[in-house]
Parts: sequence; structure tokens; C-alpha cells
Amino acid sequence: MLELYHWEPNGASGRVLIALKEKGLEFESRYLDVLAFEQHSPDFLALNETGETPVLVRDGDAFNESSFICEYLDEAYPEVPLLPKAPIDRWAARAWQKYVDDYLAAAVSDLAWAALGLAALKRRDAARTRAAVARIPSQERRDRWQAAIAGLNAEVLDKARERVRLTVEKMEQDLEARDWLAPGGFSLADIAVYPYANYLPRVASELVNAKAAPRTMAWLKRMSARPGVKAAEAMSRTGDAYAIAAPGPEPIRWG
Repeated sequence: MLELYHWEPNGASGRVLIALKEKGLEFESRYLDVLAFEQHSPDFLALNETGETPVLVRDGDAFNESSFICEYLDEAYPEVPLLPKAPIDRWAARAWQKYVDDYLAAAVSDLAWAALGLAALKRRDAARTRAAVARIPSQERRDRWQAAIAGLNAEVLDKARERVRLTVEKMEQDLEARDWLAPGGFSLADIAVYPYANYLPRVASELVNAKAAPRTMAWLKRMSARPGVKAAEAMSRTGDAYAIAAPGPEPIRWG
């Protein structure tokens, strides 16, 4: 029996939900309202002490980190493979996963939070929010939430936008000769990028539009038409997973 503790089908939760749906795997959905801080309940912290979603549970064993969960699913349930056959192509797919983990996830999360998430949180009870943040056991996550609630400054958002610009350049280049991001066909590379890139026409429309990034826009359309993606997005409880956001991982400091 598989159980998935997750939020909306965007970002990290979206990656695993899409992988599960693309592989046709049955699972029990355990929805956590991240903006209500349900991911910091004692029961969930017993599964993942960082209080981060998603977490996959199989036969009592809990797995975190969306890239590793997706690779675990691909190895444990190989009937519908989500990595290419050729070693060099598998490397390319894994390189895109790492790119998302180290580079893209935080940048898109910052832009989406500033454009969509902060306003949604402010509609909730402020005192309860402050109390919930104070109870977060991880200092890093507590600091991340406090900074996000205070409002991300222009320098942070400018850096995020520059990282997105470079990512879109990379996507346009990789999509020039093929329909999917890694050689060998649709893969975990596409699943890793999509739940972040699908925010970009809303939160970075000057960078991701039909004129500036035509291949990326066409790829987003191909992705959104896939039955597994549609099934995952249908699990949204808000009705539109890309109209809401939460603070993402801490950006890696580089350059």
C-alpha cells in the first residue's frame, strides 16, 4: 500500500503526484494544507522531521525528497519506466532533476510566493500564523517562513528572475531538436521541471510567453495534455494549483 502526504499538485508535491499518475499506481492521498501549517503537526513530523512535503509511505517505510521518491518509484515499479534506457540519456534526465533541486525550485517558489502566496496567507488569521511559525522545529524552515511572511526584497526577487531567465534559455536550447527535455523521450526530467515551470506564464510572463519562449510554451502545452498530468492536477483542492504558492527551499548561494 502506498500513501502520499502532499499539498497541492504543484512544486515538489506535483512532481510525485504526476509520477504516480503517469505510472498508473494506486495510492492513498493524505492532503496537508501547507498554508495552515498542517505539515508541522506531530504526526507528520514523525514521518519527516523537517516538516516538508511530500512524503511517500510504503509498508510503513517513509521516503522524502521528491527526486529520490520519483527514482524510487521508477525502480520499485518498473512496468512504466520514467527514465530513458540509454545511460547517457538517463544522466541527462537526472541532471535536469538536480538542476530543479539546486536551482529552479527556490527561484520559482520565490516569484510565486511574492505574486500569489503571500496574499493568500494574509487572508488567514495572523495570530495563528505567527504561533504556527514559532512552533516549526527546524530553524532553517522557521527562518524561511519568517522571511517570506515579511516579504521578499527586490534583490531576492531579481536573483530569482535571473535564474528563471537562464533556465528558460536552457529549456529553449534542449527543446530545439526534441519534444522532451532529455533525450530518449518523456521522463522524470519533464516531471521535475513542469510543476515549477507551469507557474512562469503567470509569475514571469515577460520571460515565458509565446514570443520570448515558444518552445517552452509548446512543451507546457504538451505536458498539460498528458493524462497523468491531468489526473494529478485534478487532485487540487483549491481548484487551481498554480494560483497559490508556499515558500520553497532555501536558495543555494552561488556566484
